[in-house]
Amino acid sequence: MEPRDRTSREEFYIRIWDNLRWRLLFRVFFSRFVMGRLGRDPEFFRYVEGSVAERILGRTRHALTVLPTDSNPYLEYILTGTFARALPFYLRPEVLPEVRRHLDRLTLFEGPIDVAAREHRGEGFDGYNLSDLFEYLDEPASAEVYGRLLDTARPGARFAYWNMLVPRRLSSAFPGRVRYLEEESKALFERDMAFFYSAFVVEEMTP
Repeated sequence: MEPRDRTSREEFYIRIWDNLRWRLLFRVFFSRFVMGRLGRDPEFFRYVEGSVAERILGRTRHALTVLPTDSNPYLEYILTGTFARALPFYLRPEVLPEVRRHLDRLTLFEGPIDVAAREHRGEGFDGYNLSDLFEYLDEPASAEVYGRLLDTARPGARFAYWNMLVPRRLSSAFPGRVRYLEEESKALFERDMAFFYSAFVVEEMTP
């Protein structure tokens, strides 16, 4: 967690951190078997191909070398169990009062996201933050949910979601209605502090 430039972070990772014990423990802990026993439902891996551990190891190396480690709140929480120095955006002192002041603008809904979108659509939505929802569904189900969200979107609405272990990009299922913003997606992903994902996708509904 000490401040270092990229060259120093890479040297530290190669010389100190990336040893046989680290790689062995990482592969054991992030195996499907252990993750399934420690809290991740094995069904989460239904559509994952290849080694889970190898994918996460590559992203972890990115977080420990390419991204600044001293200001990454997710890395700090994983390593220490708390936010001591690096705060996520919503907890920063200059932002938190704004969050509190606008709590009355939040509507909580318990249930499927497409049902929430339909029941609260009003004149339509301008944006959707979908986490990594689609990798827990097969491709037809993903496209079906996405299509229902499209029906509640306004022209120019954006869809943002992550891929962690399963590649999903839904715009290709709706040619002419949605376009993939490739450059913006890749630029945002390169500096995404939530390093455990494998891709960040931004798509836009066409007018």
